[in-house]
Amino acid sequence: MTESAKLYFEDVELGDEIGPAIVSVSDDQVVDFCSLWGNPAPNRFTDQEQAEKVGLAEPIVPGIMSMALVSRVLTDWAGAGTLADLDLVFRGTIPHNQPLHVGVLISDTEQDESGNHVQCDITMTGPVPDRPYIIGTAQLNLPSRS
Repeated sequence: MTESAKLYFEDVELGDEIGPAIVSVSDDQVVDFCSLWGNPAPNRFTDQEQAEKVGLAEPIVPGIMSMALVSRVLTDWAGAGTLADLDLVFRGTIPHNQPLHVGVLISDTEQDESGNHVQCDITMTGPVPDRPYIIGTAQLNLPSRS
């Protein structure tokens, strides 16, 4: 979505799909994120040995970083300030340096006195689409044309 485009509630229909958006997280991005987050390397997110110590096969993308990736897909589509709620369930660990497919399905739309609400079902998968890393829901509040 470009900055000049604006998404309105009237532009969204039940069953619309967003994506899948394909994102990837590099080793360096995880190291930078952990440093900013206050969890500097080495840790289970950045280091093979540390990951193995806690029973992981490899370093993983932090959950909070994965949530940020999903949030970005939603706000890139709908615009800044539209994400009202995000509820994600982690079904597997998320690897570095792999294509991650974020899919969003519009599952409900509602207008009431508090605004224009769009409910979304979310999945994040890797190379095998029927084995999600993340499933969840989000609510977006969109402006109306009128």
